Amino acid sequence: MRRGARQSQIINNWFSLATIILVTIVLTLYVKYIVKEKPRLNSSLACQLLNNSSDKIINQKLLNMQNALILKGRYILDGGILEALDTTSFIKSKIKVSKSNQYFMQELNVLSTNTHKQYVKIKYEFIENEEKNTKTLARLLSSFRINGKESFIISIDLLSYTNETIQEAISCTIKAFKYNVTKTLP
Repeated sequence: MRRGARQSQIINNWFSLATIILVTIVLTLYVKYIVKEKPRLNSSLACQLLNNSSDKIINQKLLNMQNALILKGRYILDGGILEALDTTSFIKSKIKVSKSNQYFMQELNVLSTNTHKQYVKIKYEFIENEEKNTKTLARLLSSFRINGKESFIISIDLLSYTNETIQEAISCTIKAFKYNVTKTLP
């Protein structure tokens, strides 16, 4: 009789182990693929509501530190233009990085003194749209970094290549950055 009881106990242990493994797999897959935080689209500023835009706070502590450095003029601008690969590109003839740098400095209202070891790198790119059937011609993607670590990312669609549109997008980028400086994450 002991022998039968022992076999059932072994089988029961195997079923318990299999159940634990299955529950672990299901929970892992559920957390990884099904339950996702709803992404915040933007800071709900008026300029962001007019254009299709999205922003994301990655590190609030770094964001606050970056604002203090920018107010001291400790920043550099790193701009670029990415042309469409599959279609005829017009973006390089319409947008100039030097003019965009002027717009950024005008919005920041602080001269850059990047002679210090620690500074904020404002990396921005104008990315030309590949699709022909959309109203969006390009996208301005900007990120704020210290030592390669991002704290804030924002992207704004450009509906035209006019200087006013570009200046509004850059202005909205800086407004969203400043708006989120004092914000605390939920």
